[in-house]
Amino acid sequence: MRQFALLLLLAGLGTTASANERTSDAIPLRNHNPFLQVFGLPAFQTAALGSDISIGYDITNDADDKLLPNETLIIDSESQVLNLAWRQRIKDRIELRVDLPWVRHSGGFLDGTIKDWHDVLGLSNSAREIPNDQFELLYERGGTTYFDLSSPTSGIGDVRLSAAYAWPAVTVRAGVKFPTGDAASLTGSGATDFSLAAYFDRSAELLRRDLQYSTFAGVLVLGDGDVLPEFQRDAVAFAGLALRWHATDRIALTTQWYLQDSYFDIDIDEIGGTTLQLGVGADYRFDRALLRLAIAEDIIGSAAPDFALHLSVRYFGS
Repeated sequence: MRQFALLLLLAGLGTTASANERTSDAIPLRNHNPFLQVFGLPAFQTAALGSDISIGYDITNDADDKLLPNETLIIDSESQVLNLAWRQRIKDRIELRVDLPWVRHSGGFLDGTIKDWHDVLGLSNSAREIPNDQFELLYERGGTTYFDLSSPTSGIGDVRLSAAYAWPAVTVRAGVKFPTGDAASLTGSGATDFSLAAYFDRSAELLRRDLQYSTFAGVLVLGDGDVLPEFQRDAVAFAGLALRWHATDRIALTTQWYLQDSYFDIDIDEIGGTTLQLGVGADYRFDRALLRLAIAEDIIGSAAPDFALHLSVRYFGS
């Protein structure tokens, strides 16, 4: 109930939709936990519609292990996702979008760098007392192994299609994710998922510069997938809040929070818990393009990677 109250609070903050897709924008982050990124959670968006082509690169690093009397979970991996997205605005109120992801899971190369970074910040490395750049994804329960992957994998992920309709006060986005990836290699879930969410934007000023804040709340309905199907839930609630401040005519700074309910009925928080991700980034706007760099951390819960880096380029055309 507390989670759904937070969803309603976030959704109620906004009242009017922005019409300028070049100024009202958000970091298109998702939860790239290897076991959860296979589902159809929409990328973080705002109420503003747009027409553009973008290519995004996300690299996330996980190092978690839980040894309980009846359960064992090991997540020691680095995931890379290259996503090509196309959006087309039709007249004033309709938008269509296609996302084509390519996914790779491996031992990666960032373990040592992240340990050093945590040392500088005074953060714990207790979950990283293992050899650098190893790869293992394992879940066991009651003596049964439900998932075990120790060889790097890569391939086409699950393709996502979405459509949006903008009213004066709210934008509604509906999406469908198709099982084009492979559940055995965690590039897909093996099922079709559906999402529906309401988005709100508002504008203000900070130090005489434009400040946009955006909120949304929605639900993701999960199909009968092949990734830990014995424990998968039927639906996942999600919500978000973003603040974007235009420091100059070309540079904008963004802070955002992405809340997601649990995907699995599993007691281990690293795979079955609710999570809240914090993303912080900056972008530089050219005449017809936008270059963005951002980082993300899991600030509440452990079902999101403890380190994520995002880089993307959007091209607006004319």
